[in-house]
Amino acid sequence: MRRTRARGLTIAIALVAGTTALAPLRGSAEVAVARAQERLDPAAYRDLLTEARGGLFITSGRVLAGLPPATVEPVVADFIASAPEALELAAAALLHTEAANHAASDAHLELARTLLRAMPDPDQRADWTRRWWLALGYSYQVQLLPGPGVAAFEAALDDLPDDRELRIAFARALWMFGRQREEPSYLTRAGQLLAGLLEETPADGALRVQFAGVLLDSGRTGDALAELDRLEDIRLSGTGRFAALMLRGEATLSTGDFAAAEAAFAQAVRRARRSPSAVAGLIAARRSLGDAEGAAEAAASLLSRRPVGWEPEWRYWLGPALDYAEMFQAMKDEVRAAPEGGRP
Repeated sequence: MRRTRARGLTIAIALVAGTTALAPLRGSAEVAVARAQERLDPAAYRDLLTEARGGLFITSGRVLAGLPPATVEPVVADFIASAPEALELAAAALLHTEAANHAASDAHLELARTLLRAMPDPDQRADWTRRWWLALGYSYQVQLLPGPGVAAFEAALDDLPDDRELRIAFARALWMFGRQREEPSYLTRAGQLLAGLLEETPADGALRVQFAGVLLDSGRTGDALAELDRLEDIRLSGTGRFAALMLRGEATLSTGDFAAAEAAFAQAVRRARRSPSAVAGLIAARRSLGDAEGAAEAAASLLSRRPVGWEPEWRYWLGPALDYAEMFQAMKDEVRAAPEGGRP
């Protein structure tokens, strides 16, 4: 990770599933903690790693977080030089990710990245690197942290420049951040990524919806409508169709085609009755048409809605990022399930 990017990768809240409370110490964990607090040597580091793989990631991560990174780096270098198995390296990377959470330390994230790079098998290395970066980048996206999120995805593509899943995730995050912050540079980069992805798969409706959204948010309303028109014969998921309707409503509202806007927002409301953005768009379209009664009816439904978790529009914006905690947990479960030595 480039030094300028590393500064932006500090973790703000817990990155992993489950409680963030300090796990109770039990058995040999007390010994590992005591030894590490005195001095981190290779044996103490392996004790911490053993405890983490036994389920004490939070406890071991807290211990590691309390040590100066400069004293940890040579121990990690010795650990890598000992040629550990792939899942031992993965477990160590997850331990340093947990330490970064507790210490707000970019150094531990860089150590985690170094450990994953040390995996000998290229396919296994790429798989773990992809999953780790996705979970980390998604965690920043859910926290609505553009700087760290963009830096994480940039670093991920430094490691895996041609990875399609990472490029799709980065484009989605850039569009969301660009729309949220009205940041043209994010929208430009999102458009470039999406244009390249659509050259590879022109019939990918989900990507075309996002491309239309980037165009709309960049002020290219006519081009956005043209992209939306191209979706008529492309099958979309429920959330994708909802997003396309929302974008069409916004675009036609801005061009003064209030009847088309009213139709689009009405369909969006039927698909997601609890969406405040869809209802707000419907109110605006009906008011522009002079339909005060219809606007009032829509407003009443908005005022009477019950509180929900993530609203439909945010569920669309975030998409797979909402599963970041489960992604971290799945990686932990994988290294915990493997026999000692790291072999699956």
